Amino acid sequence: MINKNIESSNYTVVGKKIFVGLSGLVLLLFIIAHLLGNLTILAGSDAINSYGHFLHQNKCLVYPARVVLLIMLLAHLYYSISLTFINNQAKQTDYKYKHNFSNTLASKTMIYSGLIILVFLVYHLLHFTFGYINPGSYGLLDDKKRFDIFTMVVDNFSNGYISLIYVVSLLCLGLHLSHAFFSVCQTLSIVNTNQSIHIARRVSLVFSIIIIIGYISIPIAIFMEIISTT
Repeated sequence: MINKNIESSNYTVVGKKIFVGLSGLVLLLFIIAHLLGNLTILAGSDAINSYGHFLHQNKCLVYPARVVLLIMLLAHLYYSISLTFINNQAKQTDYKYKHNFSNTLASKTMIYSGLIILVFLVYHLLHFTFGYINPGSYGLLDDKKRFDIFTMVVDNFSNGYISLIYVVSLLCLGLHLSHAFFSVCQTLSIVNTNQSIHIARRVSLVFSIIIIIGYISIPIAIFMEIISTT
């Protein structure tokens, strides 16, 4: 009976890890797609305003996507916290041999960086989606009667405090992603040798660096007036 309980518990843990990994992949795809959309600002006001107009005109696609992302986010958060409690309980037991493949700063702080990202997400939604933060630049229209996203973004990131909040939060996202991709590879048994583990670590790190450089380049370029409304 004890062995059956242990086996059932192991299956539960594995199932949670798989769901955390798969939900994380869905969220990662959104992060990449969102970045590509945001980078249209580098092409000028017409490009990013056209992108924003497309989203506003296709709410039948946007709203279902938001519902799916919300479900994935809540599930990812719930199962991640659940696994953290399970791991903390397991640490109370002494083992003769321990695997240290994931013993990095990113892996040790996954739950904390995840919570920071959650707080940042709420701030970001209040900021650019609902316009509660710095409402003076929210809801402006350009000469084509589209939402003037370009002016809104430039006005906000011209503020040093706002840019700093985004840069620090995005660095936390980068730290989280640097282990997340590697963790998914482990969970799905894509890596099972020392060589594949080291390759997956490097790919995960480089991948996260590229994504975060893309994101933070926007507030930095605006704050340094490389991108401006004039």
